[in-house]
Amino acid sequence: MDALIAVWPVLVENLALALGAVLALWLLSIAIKDVSIIDMIFGVIMTGILLSTFVRHSSQGFGDQLLLAIVVLWALRMTTHLVRRNWGHGEDPRYTKLRSWVEGEWAFHWLSLRKVFLLQGVVLWLATLPAQLFLALGTPPQFAVVMWVGAALAVFGLAYETIADIQLTRFRADASLRGTVLQTGLWRYSRHPNYFGELCFWWGIFLLACAKPLVLIAIIGPLAYSHLVVNVTGQATLDKKLARDKPGYADYMNRTNGMVPWPPRSAA
Repeated sequence: MDALIAVWPVLVENLALALGAVLALWLLSIAIKDVSIIDMIFGVIMTGILLSTFVRHSSQGFGDQLLLAIVVLWALRMTTHLVRRNWGHGEDPRYTKLRSWVEGEWAFHWLSLRKVFLLQGVVLWLATLPAQLFLALGTPPQFAVVMWVGAALAVFGLAYETIADIQLTRFRADASLRGTVLQTGLWRYSRHPNYFGELCFWWGIFLLACAKPLVLIAIIGPLAYSHLVVNVTGQATLDKKLARDKPGYADYMNRTNGMVPWPPRSAA
């Protein structure tokens, strides 16, 4: 309990850092008229929170270095992918649709602050909460096996979502496949293999961090992030949109698992 009391100010400090960063992005989104900027930068904010904790509060031992290195690799991959995909293509249709919810420019700005920026600020803080706690405790890991198993799961998740994104990018670039549904490669076995890899990554980071047992209390972090990805902004939203807009997607949904990879079911 004493250790938790000692690190509590660090967690509050990191929350303030996260909210300050998304507020700055909100102001930038007003200037450039594009809310999508948050999607391209959220990985940088998450890494910044952990890097600040590592430099200012951790023991900077091997376990701390391992965790930070894996997250930095994830952030570099994710940020590069999203910038290449989104830069110069206008605002994401999800946010464009959000503009129709209210009348008036500033009404939308206040809506985007609440529904997008502040929400993501809290979520990215929660997602990194186990890693923050692991670094802030400043003690050596107690269970090396748990640390290595978690690291392996995180690296697997990173590789899995990278392959899924590469396959999707190539599919979208093929004009002859426009209007069809990607059902090959990893996408044969689940409708959202990139989301599956993303969740494997952050659950792996949680498991790695549980090499310091006190981190178990931070399980709310990966649980909240999983809920967001599955039920809020990820799988559920995308399935609904694609089933409405893309011919053949409803059949694909009937045959194919949503998240966890599994051989496709028969048409019957």
